[in-house]
Amino acid sequence: MAAGSQARRGGDITTAIGHFRAALELQPDRLAPYNNLANALQETGDLEGALALYRKALELAPDHAVLHCNLGGLWQLKGDSTRALAAYRHAIALQPDLYLGHYNLAKILTAEDRFGSAEAAYREALRLKPDQAGIHLDCGQLYHRYGFVPKAIERYRAALRLAPSARAYNALGAALQDWGNVRLARASYRRALKLEPGFELPKYNLAQLHDNQGELQAARIYYEQALASTPENIKLRYHLEMVRRKQADWSDAETRLETLSVATERYLERDGDDEGPPLLGALAFALPPSRYRALAERISAQLSRQARALADPFEAPPEPGPDPLRIGYLSPDFRCHAVGTLIAGLFEHHRRSDVEIHAYSLTPVRDEWTERVRAGCDHFSDVSLKSPLEIARRIHGDGIHILVDLAGYTTHSRPLVLALRPAPVQIQFLGYPGTLGADYVTHIIADRHLIPPEHEPFYRERIVRLPNAWASAPPSVAEPAGDRAACGLPESAMVYCCLNGIYKIESGVFALWMRILERVPESVLWLLDGGESGSNARLREAARTAGIDPDRLIFAPKRAHAEYLAHYRLADLFLDTLVYNAGATAVGALAAGLPVLTCPGGHYAARMGASLSHAVGLPELVCASPEDYVEQAVALGRDPTRRAELKRRLAAQLDSAPLFDPGAFVAELEAAYRRLWEEYLFTTAGHSGAVDA
Repeated sequence: MAAGSQARRGGDITTAIGHFRAALELQPDRLAPYNNLANALQETGDLEGALALYRKALELAPDHAVLHCNLGGLWQLKGDSTRALAAYRHAIALQPDLYLGHYNLAKILTAEDRFGSAEAAYREALRLKPDQAGIHLDCGQLYHRYGFVPKAIERYRAALRLAPSARAYNALGAALQDWGNVRLARASYRRALKLEPGFELPKYNLAQLHDNQGELQAARIYYEQALASTPENIKLRYHLEMVRRKQADWSDAETRLETLSVATERYLERDGDDEGPPLLGALAFALPPSRYRALAERISAQLSRQARALADPFEAPPEPGPDPLRIGYLSPDFRCHAVGTLIAGLFEHHRRSDVEIHAYSLTPVRDEWTERVRAGCDHFSDVSLKSPLEIARRIHGDGIHILVDLAGYTTHSRPLVLALRPAPVQIQFLGYPGTLGADYVTHIIADRHLIPPEHEPFYRERIVRLPNAWASAPPSVAEPAGDRAACGLPESAMVYCCLNGIYKIESGVFALWMRILERVPESVLWLLDGGESGSNARLREAARTAGIDPDRLIFAPKRAHAEYLAHYRLADLFLDTLVYNAGATAVGALAAGLPVLTCPGGHYAARMGASLSHAVGLPELVCASPEDYVEQAVALGRDPTRRAELKRRLAAQLDSAPLFDPGAFVAELEAAYRRLWEEYLFTTAGHSGAVDA
């Protein structure tokens, strides 16, 4: 039998099985040959043969804890978690200090999203075997999965002290990256690859790190390397396509988009918990609206399972009596960010006699926008270093009646907080342009232009339609630092502009723009400078291919917010992107007095321009079709008198337009909050009050 064990350790499983069979023939009444042969057969995939041997061994020794533990592993391989759990628990009952029983129990409980029980099992396994790096690592991954990042980092570092491994360095890097320590995260990924050059996860994580830092070519290289090994990884595929969009790389665009569409369908058809596309980026790829809902529902279902594993449902706070309705706003973007610049001026308009305003910040950044939000709230809490469960407990402890999420599935958001249902009414507003697909977020704020009635089937939420979907205090717009010439613009020619992110520019809308430039001689197109991404050169080459002088594309370098807005005073017309419209970018252009020409599409992100144009009093700039978009852009480019009239109208309406009247908007918003709260009370079991019509 020793020869069999030696052969198995050496990787010669066939020889090992031969030795174990021989030992069994010689010693049919001994336990070890049955167990060893069963282990070897299990290793080869002969699960039925192994099961028969384990059962025979248990007839010989029914109280042998290790045998029950091994049997649990076999049931786990067969996909029978109920029997596996029973076997592990039986093993532990027979031998409470069997660390492997606790460890295996923890792993299967983790797989079943049973956080509390899994954590307890890991703790017991670590108490019994504190020198096992694998237990520390797996326990860290449990903590990481549920957002307990400091605890995860502690376990990962313990694992590395005991046994440095590529897997542990990669896990530590991911936790450090989540915690905002980019330098140490990068070093951890590189250590992982040094130990195991073929390990794909550090390549993917490095790609995301470089991507987030704007180092697009480095990100692209790592994404391509990782995707070559895992071509079915839908998340990788979307990330790579988004990097290529940021680089304005449209080579083989139609083929790539078809591949992306097919991969998305395959992902939706198969079961499993593998990660799906990053939904914010996916909005730029013109999927059918029904697909966006299906993708969001996959994410929300997984979040619901995690939430059930973490905590029992929270009790509802008491109904407001003499006290005001308590409204909580949850966001990582109370800062100089597209959402932060829009939302910062709203809070001060809430009526304190009716509502109490709480803001929960998911990032530790503090700037002038943060301070403006803070000044407009009754309570401002930086919860960025807390886990989702701790944040949810804080929100519930504050007695929040209505929680308004301003982030959805965007960077630094914490959707697990919402899945924990810390407030009885949960709404999404502004930050994510689409459905969250979740039963725990019951409403979405919109208007009839963003979500017309015929689009309601694409949303899991009930639509709360206001006269306009958002409003902003007019931002501070500096005077231009110089004239057109200082920005490289012609003094007298027509200046079209689109300062949207480069990723929103796809080949289809660019082709429309080139048609416009062709028909308006001497006109130029002012775009955002892509820096070192290579997008400027690619866009100029695309213009050349379309027969347009590439020098008619002019690029605006990034500036501080007020200076960036000042650019718009030098342009004549903003040309919206069509698949993913301008949001805060368009608000800034309108605030600076620049009309926006748009053409609505089939989902929220493609209809923001229409909503804004109506809210600012320029509905005629909402085009009926791409062809109409071209014709209107050309007509305006040829008619300086009409352009001047549009600018005059816009300037005259800025003080009164709904888009720039946050006081009136917040009054509508508060009325909607009150209606939703009364509806909640009316539909909650046991409520005996009446609701006025």
